[in-house]
Amino acid sequence: MKKILKRLFAMLIVLILAGGAAFYFGWVQFKVDTDECGVLISKTSGVYPTIIEKGVFCWRWEPLIPTNAKLLTFKIKPQSFKKTINGSLPSAEVYAGQIKGTPDFAYQFDFDISLKFKKDVLLEKAGSSEVTTSSELTTYLDQTADRIAEQAAQYLISESAKDPAAIAVNRDTEQLLSGIGITSGSLNGVEVISIFIKNAKIPDLNLYNRAKQTYMTFQDYVDEALTKSAQHQADTILSDNRAVSRLTQIGETLKKYPDLAEILKNGDSADFIKSLNATATSSSAE
Repeated sequence: MKKILKRLFAMLIVLILAGGAAFYFGWVQFKVDTDECGVLISKTSGVYPTIIEKGVFCWRWEPLIPTNAKLLTFKIKPQSFKKTINGSLPSAEVYAGQIKGTPDFAYQFDFDISLKFKKDVLLEKAGSSEVTTSSELTTYLDQTADRIAEQAAQYLISESAKDPAAIAVNRDTEQLLSGIGITSGSLNGVEVISIFIKNAKIPDLNLYNRAKQTYMTFQDYVDEALTKSAQHQADTILSDNRAVSRLTQIGETLKKYPDLAEILKNGDSADFIKSLNATATSSSAE
């Protein structure tokens, strides 16, 4: 009887240990930190359709099979990115030369952009292997911040051309996003927490437009002058060609009619040629 009890007790211990191990390995929530969320992917079931979070009980049987499942964890806290956008207005150096003092038409914006990834989209991104680690998620957010900063800079430059106070007006995150045209669904799963304009340098757009107009007017004048000069040169070349052509014709005629050379030697040759030209002109008119 004692042997049977010992065996039963031993089996109970084994079952408890096995159950504890099964519970531990299947308790996927235990492997997720407080500031993280997880995505469970297995060979048998694919992507588990629920985000795994700390404090929300989740036990799955897929991790009990060796090499069958993997749990991807991601930092879900908002991340901040510092972005600087700088450059010059189109053809700035060319236009600046038209204004005394050669003004600077360069611009620069410094942004602080805070972003986070939406949990419901993370299942899709992780399932398609587009994002598999926290570092890849950070890279994804960083690239999105680049795009937002570039769009924000171009928008602010455009608005400043209409109203110099555009920077002050668009410091509100929602208003700036609305102006850029960014909506909750346009960033492919990324949520914008805030956009802060730390620094903004925008050139005098009125002066830029004036310099541009001055350059265009000057260019039109140059084009017109070049056209007139080209026409004059063309007329000169055409006149020279006609003179050479006439001399060539006279030379060929003298070779053909040697007796005409005697006529050209006397003083009446000019009158004779004028008479010929008048006759030729009269014939062509008829």
